[in-house]
Amino acid sequence: MKEPAQKDVKDEGRKNESGYDRIIKYTGVFGGVQTLANLITVVKGKLVAHFIGPAGMGIAYAFNRTIDLVSKTTDLGISFSAVKTISESTADEARQRQLLIVRSWSLWLGIVGTVACFLLAPLFSRLSFDGDYSYTLSFQLLSLVVGCTSITSGERAIMKGTHLLRQLAANQIWVVLATLLIAAPVYMWLGMRGIVPVLVLTAISTMALTCWYSFRAWPYRVALFSKSVFHEGGYIVRLGINYTIAGFLGTGVLFFVSSYMMEHGTAEDVGFYSNAIVLSSYLSMLVLSAVETDFFPRLSVVNKDRIESNRLVNEQIEVLVLLIAPLILAFLLFLPIIIPLLLKRSFMPMLEVTQWAALALFFTALTRPMSFMSLSKGDSFTYLLQELFYDLFMAAAVVLGYRYGGVSWAGIGLFAAAVFDWLLNYAITSVRYGFRASGKVRLFAFVHLLLLVVAMVVFLFTQGWVTWAAGAFVLLISAAVSIHYLYKETNIFQNLAAKLRQLGQ
Repeated sequence: MKEPAQKDVKDEGRKNESGYDRIIKYTGVFGGVQTLANLITVVKGKLVAHFIGPAGMGIAYAFNRTIDLVSKTTDLGISFSAVKTISESTADEARQRQLLIVRSWSLWLGIVGTVACFLLAPLFSRLSFDGDYSYTLSFQLLSLVVGCTSITSGERAIMKGTHLLRQLAANQIWVVLATLLIAAPVYMWLGMRGIVPVLVLTAISTMALTCWYSFRAWPYRVALFSKSVFHEGGYIVRLGINYTIAGFLGTGVLFFVSSYMMEHGTAEDVGFYSNAIVLSSYLSMLVLSAVETDFFPRLSVVNKDRIESNRLVNEQIEVLVLLIAPLILAFLLFLPIIIPLLLKRSFMPMLEVTQWAALALFFTALTRPMSFMSLSKGDSFTYLLQELFYDLFMAAAVVLGYRYGGVSWAGIGLFAAAVFDWLLNYAITSVRYGFRASGKVRLFAFVHLLLLVVAMVVFLFTQGWVTWAAGAFVLLISAAVSIHYLYKETNIFQNLAAKLRQLGQ
């Protein structure tokens, strides 16, 4: 007899929702969660900085960087690739089998990662702290974090693959709150001696909260010594390894660009460039955070149906363009206020590079859904090639821009790389998977890109009240266009009006 919780989960995952409404709903859910998480993270950062100071934050960063590297290496990418295999398994028996495989592999990889971190702790201490071996014990204790992270990643993949999206959103909120509630009192009590306990307790609480949500729907089962489970998990690993390599390439490019700027420029330039990336990433999280969480599992289910795959990708792009274009314009308009508010007025030289980084997000919205087509079909090598060509182009564009025009032109390099990424992905998905952009995608992209170009000209070549007035006018036009089409294609405004009427009664 099936457990009620499991039956409810399956029923919920199979309900039909209109494409636009579903995309907007989960974009709003995960965008809101991400916003709340960012706010809590800012509060935590200020508290941590107060209690352990810059030196303590530097040590914590070194620990986190090393542990994150070990976790991503030993994870073999199954935290992402497992989402595809679980999503494709719609029959109950097949899905249960996939859950068994993912959990068994996650536990084994967690054990391997923990042992590796423990044994390599002296090396990590020496490399992370300039030849100092005194942090060996700290890294040995932090090996627990690697194991917890592997189990957590596996359970999150299960929640994504089985469409436990509301539970996943709630879990993310509780995890961020737990991190704050652990870090503040421990750092207040122990100061810098609390760094390792905070990292370990945070990893354990994150794992516990994630497992609590996941185990309620899918009771925990593993088969650590089953040859068939080990063999069947090989496909997940092969798919995940290329995804992991792509991630390492991206990290390597960021490191190369920062090193080049440091060697041929100043530390301030690196600070301006890196903070521009961070600020623009906050904006992208509002809209793009649901792509991996909701869209990728749905695309994986229909990956063998070319027509349905094309429809899902086009729908996702249409909504992303309508949502992100007004947000980019608002961000560009208020950026002279945002930078001093979140950083300091001395960071205003990063204004132009941040503008170009934000503008690049428009092409990221056009590209991201297409880039998942290769992964949804299990063609991870094509995805790796896409990322490799993009990373090489971005490194060259940003470095050349910085060399000939400083940080501002480095931003133009970022924008050029985003355009190149879109062209590359469109060419590959068109030839290899038969993808064609819908008429709505072309219409929405043309209208909003034209408005963004007008706005960018205004922000670069005007000053004072002219900038504010013209920028606000373009923003209103963009918002009106997006609202008009969202009103036509969705029930979001009707549902909102109905809820408001209910509240008024």
